[in-house]
Amino acid sequence: MVYLLILIAVVAMTAAQLFLKKGVLAIGGTPQALGELGQFFLKACASPYIISALFLGLITALAWIVALSKAELSHVYPFMSLSFVLVALFSLLIFKEDVNALRWVGIIVICVGVFLVSRS
Repeated sequence: MVYLLILIAVVAMTAAQLFLKKGVLAIGGTPQALGELGQFFLKACASPYIISALFLGLITALAWIVALSKAELSHVYPFMSLSFVLVALFSLLIFKEDVNALRWVGIIVICVGVFLVSRS
């Protein structure tokens, strides 16, 4: 049950980050002038991608709260770093971002760390 909740939290967090990126791209990025921030945030609040990301953030929080009630924080928290792996992979596939070899090495190190924690 705990691992299912962690999986839900990781997947929802990953999807939220991807929706946020898509939403920011759709509304044109952050403004250069401070006076344009209000308009930017109004556009963000109306964006279906940003709204979806906020909803997924709520799902992440709810799944995480229940997971924490059932397991030790020091055991489950490292699993959240798996979202780094998924975000990098989907950023490459969806947004065609450059994920270089050094970044992949770091991601492998994260995966090894999660594996070690899961064995403890």
